This record gives sequence, structure tokens and C-alpha cells, in this order.
Amino acid sequence: MLDVHIDDFFKDCSTILLIGFRRFPRTQTLFVEDISGPDEMDEFGLHSNRHLAALGALEWLKEEGYVRYGAMDRQLSVDEFVLSAKALSRMLKPIRASMNEYDKDAIETTPVVQVLEFARLQSDTTWMSQIMQQHVLMHDHA
Repeated sequence: MLDVHIDDFFKDCSTILLIGFRRFPRTQTLFVEDISGPDEMDEFGLHSNRHLAALGALEWLKEEGYVRYGAMDRQLSVDEFVLSAKALSRMLKPIRASMNEYDKDAIETTPVVQVLEFARLQSDTTWMSQIMQQHVLMHDHA
């Protein structure tokens, strides 16, 4: 198991990509609270560490070319959010469903997006991290 902040990073990245996939190709306003949950600012008006971590994952995905968006509104949301072609192709790539612990003998292939959504619905952060590492973020397209 990875450190909690790394597991949260992979969970945030998968949440961001799944939100983008559901509305693709339309742009949308993406609220950071849709990624991290409700934010409670401190007495100085600063966002929680969890909120800032989700915002960091969103910015990282943009820098790495997985998503595009326009203006950021006070660390609360981004406008014109949409997946890039890079993210879309990786989300649609078929993978063996047998990679998961629930169905070791499966031989059919399923798109990454469906397996990732199933892992999210199961609240299996370890599985989500594995999918993100092996098939989305660290996947090499030669």
C-alpha cells in the first residue's frame, strides 16, 4: 500500500478523468469539491489540505496533457474543463478484466474507464491506484 497522499492523488486523478469522460466532448465547470468533497476553510480563509491536494492533482493532469481548462476561479473551480485526446484514448483502451482480484479467470477485455468506474464504486483505492498507474498515467505509448 502506498502512502495515503499518493493513494489520494490516484483517487483524485481517477475522479477527475471519470467526470471528464462522462460529459466528453462538452466542456464543463469542474468544482474542486466534486473531487475532494466539501471543503472547510480555516479561520484565515485557507482551504483544507485535502482540497488543495485535489486542486494539485487537477493542475498536474493539465501540466501532463491529460486535461484542458480555462480560468481558475479562486481555487474553487475551473471553467471549460475537458479531457484531452491523450486521456480519452487511454480511458478507452481495452484491458483484461482479469487484472482485478474479483474475477481472476476473466478473459474478456473491458475499457479502462469501465474498470476504473467499477473500482470507484467498490471504493477500492488500491485497485484504482493500480489501474491509474498501469493503464493511464504511467502507460507508455511508443
